[in-house]
Amino acid sequence: MTEPQRDDSQPDGPTESAGRAMLVVLGVLGLLAVLRAPAMVHTGEGMRPGLTRTLVLGGARPLVELTHPLRLDLPDRWLADLFGRAPASSPSNPGLASTARRMTPQPAHPARTVPALRVPSVADPQRVLITGDSLTETLGPAIATAAGTTVHSRTETRYGTGLVRPDFFDWAVQARAQAAQRDLELVIVTMGGNDGQTITLPDGTLLPAGTPRWAAEYTRRAEVVMRIWTGDGTRHLLWLGLPPARSKRLAGYFDQLDTATAAAARTVPGATYLDLRRWLSRDGGYSDYLTTADGRAVLARSRDGVHLTLDGARIVAGPVLEAVAAMRQPG
Repeated sequence: MTEPQRDDSQPDGPTESAGRAMLVVLGVLGLLAVLRAPAMVHTGEGMRPGLTRTLVLGGARPLVELTHPLRLDLPDRWLADLFGRAPASSPSNPGLASTARRMTPQPAHPARTVPALRVPSVADPQRVLITGDSLTETLGPAIATAAGTTVHSRTETRYGTGLVRPDFFDWAVQARAQAAQRDLELVIVTMGGNDGQTITLPDGTLLPAGTPRWAAEYTRRAEVVMRIWTGDGTRHLLWLGLPPARSKRLAGYFDQLDTATAAAARTVPGATYLDLRRWLSRDGGYSDYLTTADGRAVLARSRDGVHLTLDGARIVAGPVLEAVAAMRQPG
């Protein structure tokens, strides 16, 4: 008895179609992982410490080491340039690590040498740039709203960045680009939430997070970007300290970073450091809920114990603008 022949013209069954679709999806995801490995590292660096961050970086970093020599990361570089990654460093526009390495300690400036900020008006508002890492996501809009129509501000947020990894995002190069493109009077900066990690110097020396040499190098790097943003004393900079962190480990790093940026600001004419812990802590420590100026209790911190909610950002918008107003006073 002759067996019936299979009709290959008939469509595949549901199981075969689903299997092929799954293979296509896995293939596309694998291709994206190869072509966008640097973006995966960037995402991982911006995550809080934990298993997810470890897994993402554990997979992405070896891919970067494999794809970069083969130039398979070119699509990622093009996309990064298109969507706002810092421009590449060059001999005429040196990056943060090389500039920091050449720096020598500067004496603290005894008094403000930069002319006072002018008093703005609705007709001629103050030109302000608010920039930094993801902490600016809520701080920027809160400050802009509280400032009203006499201030024209723009917020530029660079997620997952900081001063520790200029190989990934170079704030020295970015700061020069920002200062060159806009007729700025004041720059407001906050960053550091991603910087509790090892610094690698250009010669390969590793400075573990929390060590004295790590803190000293961070101070030098902070001074580099401050001098760029201030134009060596031609404009004002307000550097906002980090909010207290829920994690004791991060809180320790944040304290060191605040000390480093405050020390750097003392050496740079036009730079002012503002410690936010007075308004963002309860009895000096971390608290999810804080009290506003009118006595209301609000949820001020995000679930990660690092970032500010919009209500938390509103709490410090007033003190930030008071510090800006002080810059308008001569002397």
